[in-house]
Amino acid sequence: MSHCKFLNIFFLFIVVSFFSFCTKIKSTDIGADLIPQIDNINTFDTSFEVVANNSISPDSLLPSLSRDQVGDVGQFMLGYVSHNPQFGTTKASIFLELKPTAYPYKFENVPDSLYLDSVVLCLKYRFSFGDTNALQSVTVQKITEMLKPDSAYQTNKVVAYSQVIGTKQFLPASLNDSLITTRERTSNQLRIRLNDDFGNELLKIDTVGLSPYKNDSLFRNYFKGFAIVPETGGSGSAANGLMSFSISDTATYLRFYYRYTKNGRQDTSAKNFKFNSYGALSASVNHIERNYSGSEMTQHLGVKPGGDSLVYIQAAPGTYSLLRIPGLNEFKSRKGNVMIHLAQLSMDEVQTPGSQSNIFYAPLYMYPEIFDTTLNSFYPFFDDAFVNGNYDNTAFGGFRKFNLDNTKLVAHYDMNVTRHVQSIITRNSPNMPIKLSAPKTVRYNDLYITFSQNSLATGNVVLGGGNHSSKKMKLRVVYSKL
Repeated sequence: MSHCKFLNIFFLFIVVSFFSFCTKIKSTDIGADLIPQIDNINTFDTSFEVVANNSISPDSLLPSLSRDQVGDVGQFMLGYVSHNPQFGTTKASIFLELKPTAYPYKFENVPDSLYLDSVVLCLKYRFSFGDTNALQSVTVQKITEMLKPDSAYQTNKVVAYSQVIGTKQFLPASLNDSLITTRERTSNQLRIRLNDDFGNELLKIDTVGLSPYKNDSLFRNYFKGFAIVPETGGSGSAANGLMSFSISDTATYLRFYYRYTKNGRQDTSAKNFKFNSYGALSASVNHIERNYSGSEMTQHLGVKPGGDSLVYIQAAPGTYSLLRIPGLNEFKSRKGNVMIHLAQLSMDEVQTPGSQSNIFYAPLYMYPEIFDTTLNSFYPFFDDAFVNGNYDNTAFGGFRKFNLDNTKLVAHYDMNVTRHVQSIITRNSPNMPIKLSAPKTVRYNDLYITFSQNSLATGNVVLGGGNHSSKKMKLRVVYSKL
């Protein structure tokens, strides 16, 4: 063996040996970061109690439903939840305008020879939250106030309406069915046949002079839109779920099926009024009413000095929890300047007497943000949650996972706040409270930051608080002395 080859082999042996005997590393539960092995000599592992208190979101924190860059208003919820022992009842109504896309508008230029077959309100169905085999009952009525198509209305906006023009009873499970006729083939729609009188009223409006079909302003004054409202009594009292519908989808429309006679010949036709995302914009509101009376959650509201053993999180518009970690202050004064390898906020679902997680599942995303008590405002975990200026939940965490608990799957969430805790220890950043919620959209107007999280009103979960007997919410910290 040559001297050069021997030196190369010896050098390779030294390198391999060096890395083999160095402190071992292991991956975390979030992202791809690596932390040293905990040996309690150089690297230590400790946990801090989280003091958590429950609150109902005030009006100022309710979602505002606005258009995106292409004018899409997204998905709205409809339905009635009559029995959720943990969180009470929910009533979700949809208000929207469906109208011509351009003016002046006409069906056929023979208003005296138009014959209505039927008029059907169709909504594009996406998914359900709750019991899909519990009967839902809805009415369609006329909106009686003028809504603004360029306004972002909060989910507590009350809309005036009257005069029933259609009703429908259905099982949410049936909305996945397809409809095949000689005229069309559709699927995933809620279809509500409206009164013929209403259909004829819109079908036979004269198209000359000051007809409502001359321009958008005249039409909106004549007909202000549809109120689709769930029944909470009678046949609707057993309903127990919410359904999501895409309002701007091309499969959401008001469809007229009609015949007309022209030049002595009768023909059939169908035309749609649509939700307009551009041009003559359509207005919309999704009113969501939560009622917590008699629910488990009402027993866990209010500030408790030691925090609550249970944390009730309902997707927006819903509830949130304010978290405090006072032990960090003592840790800082006792340990001094240390290197934080991992600070992970973790929480687990707890089964309570009213749990129905098989139908009322946990939110897909949990989102923590810092509550600045001096400015009474919220701001994000910049250092931990953003990569190259963009929110990254792969690195930050907060997305739902599942653990097995006595043969039952329960939700689990982890969030990486390592750099934030390091700044408290070494840069004297204040140890502010943390707001924990399941928002639809996160928006910081002053920072020009907006990103989506959960679907509207979809998901609820009860988590163990910091003083829960077996499933404590905790902040785990792995650190080394400097």
